[in-house]
Amino acid sequence: MKFVIFHGSFGNPESNWTPELKQSLLALGQDVITPAFPCENWDAISAVGPSAHAKNQSLESWLAIFEKEVLPQLSPDDKLCFVGHSLAPLFILHLVSKFNIQLDSAIFASPFLEDIGGEYWQFKTVNGTFYKTDFNWELLHKLIPTSYVLYSDNDPYIDQHFFLDFGAKMKSSMILVRGGGHLNLDAGFKSFPLLLELCKSRVNLKKSSLNA
Repeated sequence: MKFVIFHGSFGNPESNWTPELKQSLLALGQDVITPAFPCENWDAISAVGPSAHAKNQSLESWLAIFEKEVLPQLSPDDKLCFVGHSLAPLFILHLVSKFNIQLDSAIFASPFLEDIGGEYWQFKTVNGTFYKTDFNWELLHKLIPTSYVLYSDNDPYIDQHFFLDFGAKMKSSMILVRGGGHLNLDAGFKSFPLLLELCKSRVNLKKSSLNA
């Protein structure tokens, strides 16, 4: 199995649980790609205020990085699992649709499709170009036949209905992590054992089918 792990806004491949998940999957003999996408600096954006504009992060810039640096590493013969946190699940839907990528599965942590509102205007500033609610859902169900949504009941940024809406549209299996916050390092998730077990379940399923 080849895993691609996507970070979210204001993030990087060394943030949250990505490094430990990557090392755990590599130890299991899996291929892992952890691309870095251009992001803004939270303090710099905040200092400007709500009139700030994103200079680095946009759907266009992220798709360009994916096409240049990640897509060449993917083969039609690969069994693929895409893993994304926060903004990344929405980005995964964009790129799977645009490049017609067939996945084995996807794992979406704290996902959303549209403006999450709230007091943290910084997210709308950097996420605005990604928002989309009218994907070709039938196509996405074919390209991502199995998916999971991990979400918490006390996310400080995103109301639960955004997670539930994403999961309903993707026909994902919903997994509630009670008290999990934004499922990030600030909430204590330097590692994410549940997410690792979901990744391992895809590996085991494929091994079983090959041995059947």
